[in-house]
Amino acid sequence: IYSVKDDSGNRETIKRELVREDKEAPVITLEGNETMYIIVNNSFNEPGYKAIDNCDDDITSKVKVEGEVNTSTTGTYTIKYSVSDEAGNNAEKERKVVVQQSYQKVGANYSCGGAGVIYLTFDDGPNPNYTPTILNILSKYGVKATFFVLGQNANAYQNILQREVNEGHAIGIHTWSHEYSIVYQSSSVFWSEVEKTRNLIKSVTGYDSKFIRFPGGASNTVSRNYSNGIMTRLAAETLDKGYNYFDWNISSGDAGGTTDPGVECNNVTSHLSKSSGNVILMHDIKYHTMNAIECMIQYGKNNGYTFDVINSNVNCKQRINN
Repeated sequence: IYSVKDDSGNRETIKRELVREDKEAPVITLEGNETMYIIVNNSFNEPGYKAIDNCDDDITSKVKVEGEVNTSTTGTYTIKYSVSDEAGNNAEKERKVVVQQSYQKVGANYSCGGAGVIYLTFDDGPNPNYTPTILNILSKYGVKATFFVLGQNANAYQNILQREVNEGHAIGIHTWSHEYSIVYQSSSVFWSEVEKTRNLIKSVTGYDSKFIRFPGGASNTVSRNYSNGIMTRLAAETLDKGYNYFDWNISSGDAGGTTDPGVECNNVTSHLSKSSGNVILMHDIKYHTMNAIECMIQYGKNNGYTFDVINSNVNCKQRINN
């Protein structure tokens, strides 16, 4: 209502009608994958879902879930999710659950991202002696990297973890302990370490990581000592749970092959390719790696390579051996 009165007391009033219409349907988002794979006689656990409406906000509580999964019988089952907002707009979503006799091994893929792109990745940190210097070097050259952190180290050095996030680097999960005998004794133990680390990263920095690097890589054989076939199961479960895992196609050799920064730099630069992506395995808990980074970056920049962080479009997976 708009009204005005002049100096003589004459008043004029006019009304404008506003009609609030909601013509937009809600959006249902599924946690995990829209197609899930489980082994016969294993349990199916609903990963979760969320419904958001442009006018009614969060209406997850109104979602109706229909369908059942008979885990004792192989086959493909459909779970249907539906919701209506207050205006009567409807939304639907489906999830396929495939119950099968055994997990199929995830195939190897060594394309590893964009052609001519270098992805510097560091495992096992943060480390108070070396990670800050590595971050200084990355900042000096304007290069972003990916840090697959151990939960126990990220918890101990939260200020370094926060700095990695603040400076635009990507954060991945490398389990909490990296103890092979612990993380590979069962799927449930592995995922408890992953979730514990993910929750820590999020609580400290607000960064919600869905990227994983398996201790020893997906191709490791040490896991055979603790659970036969666990890497095949974990690889499939990783995708089912909405995570992605990343191996590498170039190793710096810093985990045991060399302690010489020059040799480490050459291990990387001599294997770089302009026709594929280059995911470099390094560890920011190594003194010689700290001293080899600048050499790698200078070589890459001088020879027409670009640098980036790991992202969901980077497919870099080794052949699974267990």
